[in-house]
Amino acid sequence: MLWGQRAAVTRLRDASGSRAFWDDAARHNAAWYVATGHVQETEDFFAQGASETDAFLRFCGIDPSSDGTVLEIGCGVGRMTRRLSELFGSVIAVDVSEEMLCRCRNNLSAHSNVVYELVNGDGTLEGIGDDEVDVVFSYITFQHVPTRAAQLRYFEECARVLRAGGRLAVQIRSTAAAAVALSFAGHLGHIVQGHRTMNRAWRGSRIRPSVVADCLRARGVTASVRPWPFHARWSATQRWVVGTKQG
Repeated sequence: MLWGQRAAVTRLRDASGSRAFWDDAARHNAAWYVATGHVQETEDFFAQGASETDAFLRFCGIDPSSDGTVLEIGCGVGRMTRRLSELFGSVIAVDVSEEMLCRCRNNLSAHSNVVYELVNGDGTLEGIGDDEVDVVFSYITFQHVPTRAAQLRYFEECARVLRAGGRLAVQIRSTAAAAVALSFAGHLGHIVQGHRTMNRAWRGSRIRPSVVADCLRARGVTASVRPWPFHARWSATQRWVVGTKQG
């Protein structure tokens, strides 16, 4: 088998493995796998999601628009999607898990401005056209993408679907040694609690911020990386990739 063919098979296997993992997670304990610390999709679960959405958008310098379209990559059960639907004119909610999307649709049944798209998990955003959205937003999703190649493909796709002047706010994991160690310790702690967090679909991959910024700039998106300053002492620092697509 040629290298290119082997790589394609690997991408398909990783994508299908991610879908199976997140479908199973949705069936067994969706709330926990979306936001550890929660075990039910209560009003507090969604209220915390709304508060975090507001804080992250503000931190990334994004002003919501009642006539704008936001793409949320990794909507899960809609913990943040609900707030996005209140802030923007329309929301495109995508996820690799059909089970998560089904729960999101049910949770947001009263919100008519949300459309739902199932993606393959290989980094492609099929079903979303060029220059279609004003904002791309994603939180605690890219850190679970199994390969660097798929993460980079997602960023390439973000640049493609953004309109001129559109804004990007995507959270990624830090590649610093201390952050890697803290994340690994967290995985072990979750395993003790009975969660399958050593699965590749949960552990994900890490990509250097400079590589992400270069990828976006090559596609017309000015980009910078901002460390989130408010985090627990025992938690790894999060990074936000923030950018604007040039006209």
